[in-house]
Amino acid sequence: MPYTVKQARVLRDFTQAEMAEKMGISRGTYRKIEDNPESATVKQAKQIADITQISINDIFFSNIST
Repeated sequence: MPYTVKQARVLRDFTQAEMAEKMGISRGTYRKIEDNPESATVKQAKQIADITQISINDIFFSNIST
């Protein structure tokens, strides 16, 4: 099932600040990833998938719009 980055985060009940902390980045940088997922590095995309426990393909390579 496809998810946006935000949907994946909300599904796991994390705030943007919590996600940013877990990833070792600023909240502003994380917010930019939610707003523009194409800006995420491969490392960041993998971190988001690992933290949310949702397949990277379902978050970053689906046809769902952000």
